[in-house]
Amino acid sequence: MSTETMEIVTLCEALPAAKRAEVTDFARFLLERSTGSYGLNANELHAASRHLHAKAQTARRKGLSREFTGDINKSLIL
Repeated sequence: MSTETMEIVTLCEALPAAKRAEVTDFARFLLERSTGSYGLNANELHAASRHLHAKAQTARRKGLSREFTGDINKSLIL
């Protein structure tokens, strides 16, 4: 184990449980940023975007999609 990792473990063990959870969340955030978009590699991200685009186009052709005007209907949120 590297000295940096050991230092992080020592610091985390000294923190209260709630603060350890915050440190863990932050570490996950940093890891996500370093592994790319939501942990997907380029091929997976491309396949997902193609799938979502096709789904949106199908909804548009069926007349199920609406133009987004910037207003969020509160009834959809609740």
